[in-house]
Amino acid sequence: MTESLGRYLEAARVQAGHSLRHLARVTGLSFSSLYRILNDEVERPSAANLAALARALDLPVSEVFTRAGITGLADLDTLLRAEYGLSDQAIAEIHAIIDADRQKGEQP
Repeated sequence: MTESLGRYLEAARVQAGHSLRHLARVTGLSFSSLYRILNDEVERPSAANLAALARALDLPVSEVFTRAGITGLADLDTLLRAEYGLSDQAIAEIHAIIDADRQKGEQP
C-alpha cells in the first residue's frame, strides 16, 4: 500500500530536521493546519499549501500533488506555477500548444 500524504510529508519533515513550528513558519501555514495535514486530517489540502510544503521540504511538487490526488488540467496550471514558476502567459501558451496538438489528432 502507498504511504499516505501525511506520512510522506511527516517523514520528509523529520528527515529534513524541521520542527513543526519551524515548518509552519517557513511555509506560512498555521501550526494547527500543518499538524492536521501531516496527520491526514485534511481531506483536500489546498494546492498552494502543498506547494509550500514541497518547497520547504525540498520535495518535487508533482510528487506531493500526485500523493494528494491532484490531477487534471486545472491542477496543471497550479503545478506549472508552483514547480516551474511559470507566468500566466507562459501557461496560456502551453494550453495553446496542447489544444493545437489535440486538434491535429482529431483531423483525418
